[in-house]
Amino acid sequence: MAFHRCSIYNEDGSPVATDITATIEEMEREGVKEWYGTITVTHRVSLASGQRYRLVLGDGRKGEFSVRRSTYAGGADQAVSIRGTGPLK
Repeated sequence: MAFHRCSIYNEDGSPVATDITATIEEMEREGVKEWYGTITVTHRVSLASGQRYRLVLGDGRKGEFSVRRSTYAGGADQAVSIRGTGPLK
């Protein structure tokens, strides 16, 4: 998985989190490009499972994603599993 700096936005374009770390894996299955990964955010960032967000990578690529699961173990950060709901371009 490749590491990226990125920002997250709500569907309405309002920022949720900026300057965060993401690990993204891109693959192609049956001719369709897919992506998934994990983002690391502070416990103050609220991301709801099933809700759609927009990820903007530091290299300028963007893609819609939904939250699969969020793991918080009492520390300052939480790992959030995401899955692209469209192309990452």
